[in-house]
Amino acid sequence: MKLSNSVKTIGDSAFGYCYGFTGELILPNSITTIGEEAFNGCYGFTGDLTIPNSITTIEASVFWGCIGFTGNLTLPNSITTIKYNAFRGCTGFKGNLKLPNSVKTIEDSAFRKCTGFTGNLTLPKSLEDVDYNSFYACNNIQTFKFQSLPEVFGGSLNDYKPIVSLSDDSYISPKATGTVDAISYTRQMSNDWGTLVLPYSLTLTGNEPYRLYAISAVSENELVLKQIDGEVAAGTPCVVKRNGSESELTFGANDAELNMTIDGKTVGNMTFNGTYWAKEVTNGYVIAKDCFWNVAELNKSDLVKGVKVKPFRAWLDGTSPNGASQLSICVSDTATGIGAAGTIDVLNDTATEYYDLSGKRLDEPQRGVNIVRMKSGKTKKIIIK
Repeated sequence: MKLSNSVKTIGDSAFGYCYGFTGELILPNSITTIGEEAFNGCYGFTGDLTIPNSITTIEASVFWGCIGFTGNLTLPNSITTIKYNAFRGCTGFKGNLKLPNSVKTIEDSAFRKCTGFTGNLTLPKSLEDVDYNSFYACNNIQTFKFQSLPEVFGGSLNDYKPIVSLSDDSYISPKATGTVDAISYTRQMSNDWGTLVLPYSLTLTGNEPYRLYAISAVSENELVLKQIDGEVAAGTPCVVKRNGSESELTFGANDAELNMTIDGKTVGNMTFNGTYWAKEVTNGYVIAKDCFWNVAELNKSDLVKGVKVKPFRAWLDGTSPNGASQLSICVSDTATGIGAAGTIDVLNDTATEYYDLSGKRLDEPQRGVNIVRMKSGKTKKIIIK
């Protein structure tokens, strides 16, 4: 069946239960609307089905019961919504189902009993709402990989043990709940230091390519950090340091329970807070280039047009004791009393020469500020308390 290029709209139930159609269904790009149940029960179609890129919504029950299709289903990047029962019972579709990056909503039973789809299904970063029965009885899809956190993980979705892979571009629902088989968040880091908050707990083994820290104290111009070991609860704002020079870090967990509550930590008269969404900050300190910078001071510059915190990051809300323009980072090891603006490891692993602030070479590091020249040629400032 081939429709004319002059056709713009197919009304509700226009071809419903027309049993005599055979062969391919060819839909021209001139069509902007296909009404509800337009081809409901037309089980004689065969071959592929390509939805034209002029369509933004797959209406309810449009192809319900079209069991004859024997090829691929192709959805264009114009599609934002797939309504309930849209492809329900289309058992003949084969191969991988590819959902375009534009899809935001998949309603109840949209692909129910589409048993011919195989392989892995990747759901786009844009996905905001998916009903837990959207893929009911799609038994031959092996893995459901989400790139967003829509509101519901439950019902039949849990039968498929969903895997979640997040990035800064992922849609995150504040009402996301449920348990996922595996979840991870991946970030590009160009600096050694950053901040992190996740909607699931992490269990640290010590072998990760990063370390996580809590802020234990704030002085006039310095933050004192303490390394976190073991489990990090969901919603805990942390300072993160990459161990090496890798620019991409992944923070992953298995059998994870989602928890969208953020547990801000009070430090002095400040609060270490976090966000899962991009947030404009007008007060406090944000991290950049391995220091925490006063937002008010940054906003005075003509070069700064507002300060934003990116998703899955944290900032210090409030004012330091003297309103310092920046706060340096000091890592404190309570067992040795050693703190360092970069890392406590430089003392034993890479440092070869020590100097005081006047440039005088030291035989060993002394209490106070030390300048360390490492084998790589780089220098670091460390503080011994």
